Amino acid sequence: MPNDRTPEALIASLDNVGVDFSIPKSTIADYLGNAEFTPYPAISAALLEILNGRMLRRPVYLDVIVFNYEHSPGISSPRRPEDVNSTVLMAAIIEGFNNRYAEENIDFGSILRPQDQPKQPLQKFALIIEGARRVQDGVTLVDTDNPQVEVQTRLINVHAQWANGMVPQELVRQGRGWRFTNGDAHLSVANGEAEAGPRPVRAGSLSEGAYAWPATDGTFSGDAGSEVRLVSRIRVGYRPVDVKLVVEAPKGAAANLVEQVRIALDPQVLLVPVEVARFYSDRFPVPNISAASQMALWDQVPIIGPTTNFKSIDSSTGELRFAERLWHYWPSLDNEGLYKHLYWVSPDSIWGKAGVRFRLVNYIDIKTDDAHVAPKPGEDVQDSQLYDNDSALSAHAQHISDKPVMKAIFMHRIHGDDGHPGQALTGRNCICISAGAPNQPDVSIAHEIGHLIINSSSHSDLPNNVMQELGGSQITDAQIELARKWAQKFAGFWQR
Repeated sequence: MPNDRTPEALIASLDNVGVDFSIPKSTIADYLGNAEFTPYPAISAALLEILNGRMLRRPVYLDVIVFNYEHSPGISSPRRPEDVNSTVLMAAIIEGFNNRYAEENIDFGSILRPQDQPKQPLQKFALIIEGARRVQDGVTLVDTDNPQVEVQTRLINVHAQWANGMVPQELVRQGRGWRFTNGDAHLSVANGEAEAGPRPVRAGSLSEGAYAWPATDGTFSGDAGSEVRLVSRIRVGYRPVDVKLVVEAPKGAAANLVEQVRIALDPQVLLVPVEVARFYSDRFPVPNISAASQMALWDQVPIIGPTTNFKSIDSSTGELRFAERLWHYWPSLDNEGLYKHLYWVSPDSIWGKAGVRFRLVNYIDIKTDDAHVAPKPGEDVQDSQLYDNDSALSAHAQHISDKPVMKAIFMHRIHGDDGHPGQALTGRNCICISAGAPNQPDVSIAHEIGHLIINSSSHSDLPNNVMQELGGSQITDAQIELARKWAQKFAGFWQR
């Protein structure tokens, strides 16, 4: 096999013989393109030579094959195809096959598909994607950059070494908590513009796994072959991401497999990058503002509970016994069809009607004095503290300065009057929000963004309009036109 095969060509060749992968495609491509430091090119070439065009009876993960091979006694990590021990490699493939499908094959030929047997289709990806508009060139285009994805699968029995036999997958959901016994589930997301980090990153779409949990309360068991709907939330941008459900077994991956689907943000939707800064002091810590809470607000990213998020591993076999988790916050629509978090309606719920969405791309904590966190009565006549804070944010080392972003500054209060919820600094692409204001309108953030959009401090007299002085949830055709024109200025921020 030629050594100049590209990673994409290798992936295609492996797919043709029934070899897939459980880690992001971008990671596999990196490994396959690095023959000097990884065994993947050598093992892949040797694997293709062994199979010689024959297909495996059912798919086996390449990363599992490599792991099994490298952990075989007396084997060193190969860098050339001729350094691969074919007998050990076949054993590694058999082990990966058996663990994935709870079989006990010994002979390599028993895991191969007969040459005259047609290729069986994978289980269809029965799913519902929030905001799906249309399918174009195999990509599902959505009108939200943070869609909820719902997929249906059937629970099965899987092999467990600790039980010396087959055990059922079991899922139990109660409220915001769930336990997956003899397994775990997540959506694998690959080929986004950037790998996800612990904080928001500048990226249109992210390569990150997302926990999948039952859509409804109940108990579901592989003993009964229960069908279960699993939901998850992902972040997408203009570049398509590859999404598939991955279900773990006690060891390796289970056979609850579905085909991959590609999802991207509809190019007609305008995405506005948002930079958030929390201004705080020792006296006024503004504790309700954090990177996690802001991602939940702007991007409907769920927050996992701080204490209930763990896997139980069998001490003797190293197998997964169960995974247990509890959401601290899971985004869901209220009776008006709006997303809310903390005190506020998500701006997406209002301006999304104009085809304008917001993506948190940066979060900064800035410590300052009390006067710039909670101005006293009489100290804010000219809003000087607000403009000072905007200037401090713009000068901060973490501020995104090479491309335009909308800035959102959160303080304890923006005026001496505790009840003042927010203010837009028109002409500066900045809004200032009181995080400690009591009884503030739910739509205050979307309302202040509206002032940036219309470039005016004026209000609407239309009932229930977002720009009415007390706020609302409706927008007019004229406001839609202005919102899209304003959002266009941020178009160059994103990779497409």
